[in-house]
Parts: sequence; C-alpha cells; structure tokens
Amino acid sequence: MIDFGTGMSCALKKKGWLCRFRRASGGATAVEFALVMPLFIMVFVEILQAGLYVFCYAALEKATADTSRTIMIGALTDAASTANGFRNSVVCTKLIAGLSCDNIVTSLQTTTLSGSGGGYSVFVSPDERSLKPVAMDNSQTSYCTGAPGTYGYIQVFYAVPVFSPLWITLKLSSPWKGGSAVFARAAVAFRNEPFTTASVSTGC
Repeated sequence: MIDFGTGMSCALKKKGWLCRFRRASGGATAVEFALVMPLFIMVFVEILQAGLYVFCYAALEKATADTSRTIMIGALTDAASTANGFRNSVVCTKLIAGLSCDNIVTSLQTTTLSGSGGGYSVFVSPDERSLKPVAMDNSQTSYCTGAPGTYGYIQVFYAVPVFSPLWITLKLSSPWKGGSAVFARAAVAFRNEPFTTASVSTGC
C-alpha cells in the first residue's frame, strides 16, 4: 500500500535524503543526520562570516574613495574641523545602511614632495618593507587634511564583527570593544587640488 502523503512525493523526488529520513524506521538515518548536520552548520556559518567581511570591505572601499574626493577638492566644512567630526560628518555619511560609525577608525596624513615634506616615504616603515601600522584607536591616529597641492594618504578601517569559531581559533580576529573583530581596510593616496575656497585644514 502506497502512502500518498509521503510515498508518492518521495517517489517523484527519486527518494532524496530528506524523504529517506522521513520514512526510515531504523536509527541509521538519524545517526547520519546527526553526523552531517554539524558540518553543514559550520560551513554555513563560515559562508556568512566571509560574506559579511566582503560586504563590509566593498562598502568601505566606496566610502573611502568618496571621502578622499571630498578632501581633494577642498569641500570639507567646519563640521570636519576635528577628527571625530570628520568621521561623523564625512566618512560615516558615505557608508551604506547597516554599517555602524562606531566601528570606523581613520588615519589621514599629508606630505609634500619637496623641501622637508619627505614625500610618500613618511608613510613607510624604516625598513621599507611595509607601511607604518595604524593603531586601532581613533585617539591615537593622525588627522591632517593638508593645504592645496599637498599629497594626502587616507586609511579607513572597519571592525567587522567575528562570530565564526574557526576565525577566532585561527586568531584571525582581534579584541574590539569587548568582542572580536577583523578589520577591513581601504586606502587612497591623492593630491589636493589647488582649491581657493575655505576648506578646513587642521591637525597638521
């Protein structure tokens, strides 16, 4: 006798694993399910974690590029006279919905290529193997918008929350405000236009 509630549908679906699980009378299927499900959940969590990081990174790249353009053309207002004001009034307004301004860390430096400016070498470590590290603390980062014609280098970081046990175990994350986070980074080097309007220039 065919059970039209389950047998027919399972037959039409060529007896998939879900149908076998529903019809099984022994414990073998339940054991198989218990073995496979943790692995499935782990893979699903890793996909979510990686997807969140890529999403935040892409959004940060766009926000950083737009922010550098605002600085370059001399369009900063009095609201950006401090580093905190700069983050709130410029950087964070360019983030897409869903990203928290509290997770943003910025570093803005400028230099010249002549005289005592030092050029872009001022952003490089003494051994010339890497860039100078930026402290993930806004109270310890640089904020210098520069004058017309100066060269700027902006770095923006976003603390992406980490919920993946694997990322934490592999120490891919860092402590951040009582939790764990991995920092997405975007950077732009640019030269200020010879703007003549009253743009904020501070912290230099």
